[in-house]
Amino acid sequence: MQNKKPYKKVKREDMDIPGCATGVKVVNGNIELALKVFKRKLKESGKLEELKERKEYTKPTTKRRKQKKDAIRAEWRRRNFEQ
Repeated sequence: MQNKKPYKKVKREDMDIPGCATGVKVVNGNIELALKVFKRKLKESGKLEELKERKEYTKPTTKRRKQKKDAIRAEWRRRNFEQ
């Protein structure tokens, strides 16, 4: 048998950087897990959506029209898929 180093499971708390809301620390060189946690934090904070919205100006009437259209779609889905 080979002498393997004991593997310690990485917790999300180990990856947090105190004082930085979306910052992530790479633990044990596991970049994939750090990237996954970073993307989740970014999505939950809503910064990415805000950036997309601020990319170009949308008129208030367009915002209201989109909001009404989304509400109609949500209500339709609720009625048709609720069983």
